[in-house]
Amino acid sequence: MIQTPSARFRNVFAGALAIVAFCFSSTAQAVHTCTVSVGNMSFGSYTGTQISASSTLSVQCTITGGIVDTVNFTATLSTGAGSYAQRLLTHSGPPADTLPYNLYEGAVPGVLNTNVWGDGTAGTTTASGSMTLVIILNPTRTVNFTVAGAMGPVAAMPTAGTYLDTVAATVTYN
Repeated sequence: MIQTPSARFRNVFAGALAIVAFCFSSTAQAVHTCTVSVGNMSFGSYTGTQISASSTLSVQCTITGGIVDTVNFTATLSTGAGSYAQRLLTHSGPPADTLPYNLYEGAVPGVLNTNVWGDGTAGTTTASGSMTLVIILNPTRTVNFTVAGAMGPVAAMPTAGTYLDTVAATVTYN
């Protein structure tokens, strides 16, 4: 049995790298501050059949000046190992086995590798959101997105062990 394959992500805040869950970069406007968080995704033990897992990407913004501010943003995901057509979890030790998987917004689609969450290129989708911040009524708001992952069946069982990938999440404020 293969032990705990997982997609692993890093957060990047204002140019400093802190390993947490996703690689994250953003640029916030002057009248609000925003933070992004993403939890790790673990597929658990792989037994040869399709496995699904999920995590949450959260964008939380707080108004810091003025009375009303609207924050519009787009969240994209990098390929990690592999490509948007097929991301890869890589065995953490020898041999260099891989397990194919992909990431989707909301839920795993009926046909794998369609509507892949990416950067908007090569047929991939992105996640967009908007929030209105009002200093008196709701100075802080959060928008959550479900990051759904699916690892499909493979032709031959790979080596037992831990499999990892690192995907960069970028949030652009527009």
